[in-house]
Amino acid sequence: MRVVVAMSGGVDSSAAAALLHQQGHEVIGVSLRLSRSDRPSTPGRCCSPDDLEDARAVADRLGFPFYVFEAVDLFEREVVRPFVGSYLAGETPIPCMACNSQVKFGHLLERARALGGKLATGHYARIEEGPGGRRRLLRGVDHARDQGYFLYELGQEELADLIFPIGSLTKAETREVARAAQLGTADKPESQDICFIPDGDSAAFVARAAAREGRAPAPGRIVTSGGVQVGEHGGIHGFTVGQRRGLPVATQARGGSKGHKLPLYVSEIRASTNEVVVGGAEELERTSFEVAKASWIAGHPPSVDEELTVRVRHRHGGAPCKVEVRGEGFVVHALEPVRSPAPGQAAVLYRGEEIVGGGVIAARS
Repeated sequence: MRVVVAMSGGVDSSAAAALLHQQGHEVIGVSLRLSRSDRPSTPGRCCSPDDLEDARAVADRLGFPFYVFEAVDLFEREVVRPFVGSYLAGETPIPCMACNSQVKFGHLLERARALGGKLATGHYARIEEGPGGRRRLLRGVDHARDQGYFLYELGQEELADLIFPIGSLTKAETREVARAAQLGTADKPESQDICFIPDGDSAAFVARAAAREGRAPAPGRIVTSGGVQVGEHGGIHGFTVGQRRGLPVATQARGGSKGHKLPLYVSEIRASTNEVVVGGAEELERTSFEVAKASWIAGHPPSVDEELTVRVRHRHGGAPCKVEVRGEGFVVHALEPVRSPAPGQAAVLYRGEEIVGGGVIAARS
């Protein structure tokens, strides 16, 4: 079949392309230009001009056509601006989610379909077809690299036209595929930071972007849950729920039989009053929280009585829960305390290895 491979210039998408080419498919490599910057790449980041050339070199090595599509304005509109707005609203957004849903599996999937093919990516996830053609999205075999958490917004229509060639491989096996194909990306370092923030300082990036739009973050109070002021902040965009380090506070919580000082954490961000709320570790734990913008991979929510697992961060180990659907969202009723569910992050639901769906964690009402 004809397969359009989204190529970032990294080892994962390179190996995915190599596997599909070896299987005899008609492979077309594509990359998206997401920035007008000509800054060379640095370790830990992706999507630079150097990365586009690495992707092109892989296509040349394997002998299939390669194209670069312009997506600068789309990326700015759908990923960067919402990222800035979310931080200014006291949330902690995940730009990779928006990039997946709006750019890769929105814009790029449409391009692949227009070319008469399916779309393949280097994600560590699996697609399994069941009775009646219903498709399930499963975690990658390599749980340390699993990226199913970032894909909960996919539905049946998208899964029908997607291929994840390396979802059944470990990272080490993926690199071996690239080495066997003699690809220059075989030992390339992984990208880990946000691609559009060159120095890795999200708070500074948000402040600069907001200032250019005339909405610079305002200073405010740092308070306890009881309303006692313990410090001041330079803008809520610099904080996230669960944060401990770098808190400019004048005191620490006291506890224990001898009243020892205990560390403080950000337990809540109140955008309406421009306040950062801090407290002890116990204030981070919640057994119930609301989730907005629900998306269900099967096209419908699970049963209210079904016990699932919820993850509130990519590396979160998960907690057993049940869900109560409310309008366009749902409420997670955790069966054990969940630490630091941060507004703006994703709450993703699992049934064993299967990703059921998820949504965006909402601020406390």
